[in-house]
Amino acid sequence: MAEVDVKHRIFATTREAIVGRRLPPGTKLTEDIIADTFACKRGPVRWALARLGDEGLVTLVPHRGAFVAEPPLDEAKHLFGARRMLEGGIVRCLCDAPPPQGWRPLMACVDAEDRAHAEGDETAALRLSGDFHLIMAELTENPIAATMLRELVSRTVLAITVHQHRGSSGCRTHEHRRLIELLEAGDVEGAAREMDDHLRALEGGLDLSPRPRSGPSLRAVLGAALETARA
Repeated sequence: MAEVDVKHRIFATTREAIVGRRLPPGTKLTEDIIADTFACKRGPVRWALARLGDEGLVTLVPHRGAFVAEPPLDEAKHLFGARRMLEGGIVRCLCDAPPPQGWRPLMACVDAEDRAHAEGDETAALRLSGDFHLIMAELTENPIAATMLRELVSRTVLAITVHQHRGSSGCRTHEHRRLIELLEAGDVEGAAREMDDHLRALEGGLDLSPRPRSGPSLRAVLGAALETARA
């Protein structure tokens, strides 16, 4: 595999493992293990980790290495504040200019989210809840907004992983369905208010209680993800 390809593969695979909560906050991302897993030199690994650091998903500590980021509570609050500002504009845009394909992509995502909850797969449910918000951004056909929200959603997932109150279920699908109803009706103020309430409720599920974490094998997680991608 060419170096330019492998560095992007390392970035995408590691990013998905972090956002998918298979590599929890605080996990050390050892360069040698990643390089061995992808059968490459350390250069592509360092490029991928630096890019993950730019997205706020990885913390690079001099003389210690790279770690999956552990967002403090004040950063989590800023993330939700930024999302309220951005996503309020997104729903207003969609009400003013409904997408030609309609709301089917959003409905399909909510249906998949419901299935994940029913099957007890809360990791998949959290990923799908983030996908719902990303699909809304993509429906605006504004790539800048979509890119900005993608980073915010990924970092929010980390914040939820660290700070979510026990018993909190994160995004609630009935709220997503209500948003779709308001978008369909073209209710600009109602949709913007529902989005604001939705994100505030999600933020309200955070607390400062310590979150016990296991220490998964970096080699096993990335190796499994790599094999899945090749299948």
